[in-house]
Amino acid sequence: MDEFDGVGYLLRARRRAQLSQREMAGSIGVAQATLSAYEGGRRKLPEPVLVAALRVAGLRLVVVDEKGQEVTPFPADAVRDNAGRLFPAHLEVQPPDQLPREALRAPRYDRRPPRAWYHLRGSDEVTTGCGAGDHPTDLELAVRRRGLWTAGARRLSALREADGARVDRAREERSDGD
Repeated sequence: MDEFDGVGYLLRARRRAQLSQREMAGSIGVAQATLSAYEGGRRKLPEPVLVAALRVAGLRLVVVDEKGQEVTPFPADAVRDNAGRLFPAHLEVQPPDQLPREALRAPRYDRRPPRAWYHLRGSDEVTTGCGAGDHPTDLELAVRRRGLWTAGARRLSALREADGARVDRAREERSDGD
């Protein structure tokens, strides 16, 4: 399929819903004459109108990759920089606990700590959906921070237990020597 046929899908949705032009127009909130102009190609079909018509027919638009797997849109709640701007989509975003070499070489003490870091990804990497290769969301970063904090607390607890066991052994050795 070379070109997207929105009008064809609009007609398919109306046929599937078994609605007249007037009924479909009323369902999606446009005038019957406007729907007729969309279907006849006399007016450009706006995406929200097509989506509404598909919804009436119980259909939805999806984007699929070359393997036929659904690709989700870029997350609206993707992590933003300290100024509230989205990181550029072509950059790989890392959580703030994964410090890049530049941050270690030349730390900035005159700014707030960053919410995330970014770098150019390799040209062979192509990410198509949410998840491992996509920009993390604020919630994912919070979960990661919580997991790192919990792991750190567990390590600290284990170190304290090990240190306590060493102190106990040392006391026992001292008491045996007396």
